[in-house]
Parts: sequence; C-alpha cells; structure tokens
Amino acid sequence: MYTVETSKHFVKRIDPKSGAPFYVLATHVAPVQQGFYFVNPSMSKDGRYLWFWCIFPPATYRTMAVIDFLTDEIYYFPETEFEDATPMVDEETGEVYYATKAAIYKRMPNPALPLERVCKLPDILFENGAKMMYPACHLTRSTDKKDLFIDSITTKGYITGALTMSTGEFKVWSRPDYNRNHGQFNPVYPGLALTAEDFDDDGNIIRTDENGVFMRLWTVTDKGEEKVWAPMNLEKATHEWWSADGTRIYYCKYNDTEGNNGICTINIFTGEHKLVAPVRGWHGFSSRDDKWICFDENDGFFRGCASRVGLYNTETGKKVYIVSDQPAVASREEPSVYHLDPHPRFNCEDKYIVFTTSVYGKIDLAVAKTDDIIALTE
Repeated sequence: MYTVETSKHFVKRIDPKSGAPFYVLATHVAPVQQGFYFVNPSMSKDGRYLWFWCIFPPATYRTMAVIDFLTDEIYYFPETEFEDATPMVDEETGEVYYATKAAIYKRMPNPALPLERVCKLPDILFENGAKMMYPACHLTRSTDKKDLFIDSITTKGYITGALTMSTGEFKVWSRPDYNRNHGQFNPVYPGLALTAEDFDDDGNIIRTDENGVFMRLWTVTDKGEEKVWAPMNLEKATHEWWSADGTRIYYCKYNDTEGNNGICTINIFTGEHKLVAPVRGWHGFSSRDDKWICFDENDGFFRGCASRVGLYNTETGKKVYIVSDQPAVASREEPSVYHLDPHPRFNCEDKYIVFTTSVYGKIDLAVAKTDDIIALTE
C-alpha cells in the first residue's frame, strides 16, 4: 500500500525556518482543496483512505474527494455537496457521512458503489413551518455508533439531540434560546455531548453571565441537563473538543488584550482546570495519549488570513512549527467567503497531522507525519 510519503500525488516540502517536513497534495481535482474541520477525522485508521474538501470558486458549496492509498488513485464525488463542516469519516470503513438540509448521506470510497441516503432529517426540525438553515455543525457518533449528534438551526430556533441512523428516530435533548453549535458526542460516556454558544448572523455575541463567566462552553445530556463551564481566569474560550478518554474538555483561551494565549483542559468529573499548552492556539487537537497537541495560530484574524501550524510536546515543553509562515490568500478589507483556516488534526491513530496550507499561494491539502515533527520537539 502507498502512503502519503510514497504517493505520486504529494510533494515533500521542508519548512525553511523549523526544518519540519510535510507533504502537499499536488494533484488537483478542484481549484481549492482543504482538510476537514479539526473536530472530525478525515482518514481511516488503517491509512488507506484520506478524504478532503473541494471548492470550485465562485461557487460557495463544497464537495469531497478521496485518495485510496491502496491503488494511489484519487476519486472525486461531485454529488457530495454538503452544508458547512458536517463531514465525518468512519475510521473503520473509510466511508464518509455528511448532512444536507434534507437528509444524512453516506458516500463509500469505492466509486463503483452508489451514494446512500442514511435517513432524512426528522420532521420535528421542520415543525410549524420551520425552514432549515443549518442541519448540523459537524457530525459525531454516539459511543455505540448508532446515533449522530444533531445541533440544528432553523428559522424557528435551535435544537439539539440524537438521531438514530437506522430508523431516523430523533430524541430532543435541548432547545437552547441562543445560538448553540459545535456539538460533539462524548467519545466514551453515553448520553453526553459538548456544545458551544456562538456568534450568529444577526449580530448576537457570546454572552457573559452575572459572575463574569464567558458562556461559550456547554455540556448537555440526553436528559436535557445543561451546564456552562467557566474558562480559566474568567477569560474567553473558543474551538473546543473532547479528550480521547472523554474525561476532559479541551479549549483555546483568549482575551481582548493578548488574543489567543493558551490551550486548556477542564476535567468534567474532578473539576481540575489547567493550562496544558502555552501557545497562541486558534484551533487545536490532542493526541490520544494527550502528549502532543497540534495547533494553528494567526496574528490577526480574517477569513484567508496568514497563519502558522505547529505541534507542542507536553512532556518536553517544546513547540515546533510545521509551517512557520502560511501567507494570506485574502485581505482584511476583502476577506475570503470560504472557511480556509488550517484546522490541524491528528489522524490515522495519530500517525499523521492533516491540515490546510497556503504555502504555494493558494489553498491546498497538507499532511505531516507525526513522528517527523515529534523528533523536532525532543
């Protein structure tokens, strides 16, 4: 089987400042090719399949393609038009799930097989004449892999819950009175999910309660119990995810003076709250053993801004930039209409870090071999 390192489709690049090696997808089936949103895997565990997003400007929709490293072929699927960041790869099979405004679909990586509709979105999301605006932020599965967590936004409000794929049955968990998205099933503990209060298109901002708590981080249970978690030092929080063992919420913290200034964890059972990576994390993701954190940074956010992608070693306290300088592909005066943030994430049981790069002056898929980068932090 081929690998990212041996595939004919990738070119190797060495970061001129850090010496870090990484690989950029040089074969193009679309003008814009990028990695998945950091919450969800884009590779199968065995390393055979790697999915990526495709954009054909000026179209604002996205579709997907897959690299099959067994044959070293790329297959593009124009039918896989999806809403926002919903796609999720089944790491066991390499199949990809995604949501439209009407249904959940599954695309097999084998182009000879047809697209499969898993189930339609539940009727309750359309009650009282509601129109679907946003079916789900990013799909995640329950511990038994039977349900998908849904955090829909409709013209009638917000709703979260569990959608059983085999039957289409939907259990409502909550009906928040404010924009709640970034829903993620806990990977270990059933009946528990992480959600986030977020800015919305109507100009509403994330609230701060009477105790000064920035109300970004929420958990919700299948019994409808909701809890807000205070960020460290009454600062602000963004871009959260679960630890692999399900015991901790990771998040990137920031304040209005310094901007992004660290990645933290909260143990939901003991309450232990600590800074685990003193980096300017904009997004991040942890390895399964929590030893390493991949992250991205920016020096002033707008869509298409300049950025960096790095890895932090929690044992040695050292960080290295995989890509020290990713040039902007837009301007603050005219930001991109696309979601082009690097979004690094560990994949293939931590063997690779997949992210989006602009090192060639356009948006490309990039992959780093984790061991290559760890070696630079020891």
